[in-house]
Amino acid sequence: MKSDGKFRSYADRCFKNSAQSVRAFVYTDYSIEPHDHDFYEMNVVFRGEGTHVIEGSRFLVRTGDVFVIPPNTVHAYYDTHDLDVFHVLFRNSFVAENREEAVGVPGFLQLVEIEPFLRKSFSSPFFLHLSAPKLSNLRDELSLIRDGGEFDRDELEPLKNHTAWKIIYQLSYQLFKQLETKGGCAEKYESNIIKALEYIHQHYGEKITVDSLCKTVFLSRSTFLRNFSSICGCTPINYLNSYRAKKALEMIEQGGFSKTEIAHACGFYDLSHMERVLKEKKDLP
Repeated sequence: MKSDGKFRSYADRCFKNSAQSVRAFVYTDYSIEPHDHDFYEMNVVFRGEGTHVIEGSRFLVRTGDVFVIPPNTVHAYYDTHDLDVFHVLFRNSFVAENREEAVGVPGFLQLVEIEPFLRKSFSSPFFLHLSAPKLSNLRDELSLIRDGGEFDRDELEPLKNHTAWKIIYQLSYQLFKQLETKGGCAEKYESNIIKALEYIHQHYGEKITVDSLCKTVFLSRSTFLRNFSSICGCTPINYLNSYRAKKALEMIEQGGFSKTEIAHACGFYDLSHMERVLKEKKDLP
């Protein structure tokens, strides 16, 4: 699937000429053609249903679903029926600056990084789904950070940002609890594979082997490899290298580090290893 340039241009204007880190607003009776943008987008389905398309994969969404769309990911909504979606947009820098603290919150990596990847490669989404009372409570909190809302003033921007992180953390923990609950994962080993992915995202700068991942999730090598490939569509080492490449590209874009320092920080053997992997990887998680 390709993004239509006019939609990308429209989306990119959301933060243009603005010092804001967070934007928040509701689209009512919503549908939109394929588009992408260079920031994170969290969708909360307030009402209705429709088909969400991400990188060519199609999923039914309904009232109470919550999910994150990473930067540079083509997505769209089709076949909608009275679909109202609350959008919260986060700059990449807003997430990066708080990531060290955020990864310690149960479910954060699952909500922001892992679930979006699995949605592109696996047949069943792991959407957070909120009950009617929880969705109602979330509406009240989102109203504080929405554009034109109580905290949408320059002098209150720190409070708006703090509230946005509070919401992200709350939703992260709710997804964590949902996946822990019996029936949260459709397949027997999905929770094990999610834990392996979370370990990779937390320790990508360290030495990681297939055997160490097996020990982390308490699976035999054959069971782990078979289920990782089935759920993720790739081998653990391919995923690890892709994730390391993604983090390396982020550090290169940020500047301030030599390529040798970046290679070491991202867990590559040396600079030549990093450059070889970067050249090979096109579709990064």
